[in-house]
Amino acid sequence: MKKRLTLLTLFASLFIMAWGLSISEIQYTTFPGSDNTYPSRYAGKAVSTEGIVVATAYKSSGFFISESVCGPYSGLLVYSPQSQVQIGDRIRISGTVRETFGMTTLQDITALSIVERDHPLPHPVNLTTAQLTRAVEAEAYEGVYARVLSVSSASRSRSNSRFMINDGTGMCAVLLGSFAHSAPASSKNIATQFSSITGIVAFSFGEFSLNPITNSDIVVNQPLSVKSRSWGRIKSIYK
Repeated sequence: MKKRLTLLTLFASLFIMAWGLSISEIQYTTFPGSDNTYPSRYAGKAVSTEGIVVATAYKSSGFFISESVCGPYSGLLVYSPQSQVQIGDRIRISGTVRETFGMTTLQDITALSIVERDHPLPHPVNLTTAQLTRAVEAEAYEGVYARVLSVSSASRSRSNSRFMINDGTGMCAVLLGSFAHSAPASSKNIATQFSSITGIVAFSFGEFSLNPITNSDIVVNQPLSVKSRSWGRIKSIYK
């Protein structure tokens, strides 16, 4: 019986490698695990998947891939320091699913091929700040390319690399400088009102956060007085 179970496990592993899994299949789980971080059902297993690279240079050695439509469980962090992938690459990749500090990741990469360059990026999924506050719901968006709209900053850390935002539904954290393309902004560059903030939902130190990929992912609201002011009106002040 033991030998039969071993063969079934082997065949299951070969099936996963031969046919591949979607990112959602790798990420989806309802089991909270011993530490309430909802580990993947495929943790420790070798898998193959396909996705579009939406962010690179995460903490120097990682990149994120996404399904063509962003939504729950549609993003995944890949650790592959030597890879030369670029944003917009559609790739096929094989590796081992591992849980790293509470995040589901693909590591120990055995194969990576670029199927297409300059593939259109998926539209980030629109979330409320409350969806990134409640851990059970936020877990579904771990690794996902996402956006929040019409938010206000509520507080800022002393280092200016972390601040809290709220769209009226609840507060969530924004982390700056997670990607090499974006540097922590100084306090004078962090306004009170934002039209939108786009980035990757990540989990670290027991907290979910939105991580802008580039500085352009943070869109500041213009003051009403600036929006409505015309050049003619400005010129008339100096006549």
